[in-house]
Amino acid sequence: MALVRAGFFERYANKIEFGAPSGCWLWAGWNNGRGYGRIEVKGKYRKAHREAYEAIHGEGSANGWQVRHKCDTPECVNPDHLEIGTNADNVRDRQKRGRGFVPRFKGERCWNAKLTAEDIMAIRKNYVFRHPEFGGAALARRFGVDQTLVSAIVRKKAWRHI
Repeated sequence: MALVRAGFFERYANKIEFGAPSGCWLWAGWNNGRGYGRIEVKGKYRKAHREAYEAIHGEGSANGWQVRHKCDTPECVNPDHLEIGTNADNVRDRQKRGRGFVPRFKGERCWNAKLTAEDIMAIRKNYVFRHPEFGGAALARRFGVDQTLVSAIVRKKAWRHI
């Protein structure tokens, strides 16, 4: 596997578009549908940008880490545009750049909301652990939602803004 990584840029030069104005080296080979390049290494699929990072920094240098794009371009395999970090770093980058899921509406203004603010307050007020009439299952049936949602509402993991 070390030979594949050591010669990554030579081996895949025909799948990399060099010279973009941004300085990105764009992966033009197979991708995962979200732009991230994919290659097969010894029968396993790997992300091209991870292989590019490890080609420069050494095999295993990204183990336990996520390889992040400083340029915010999933197709980029330019090692100068790549850095390692934690999942939290990656999520923070994505949110800061507006690429992560950010709900436009909360609560009953959400397009698929089945409950209202009044329903939420009633669930929290009336909930009694394992009670036949006011337990999670009974409240779920009464409001037409899943028992898991009732549990999340009571624990304030869902509908936290109320």
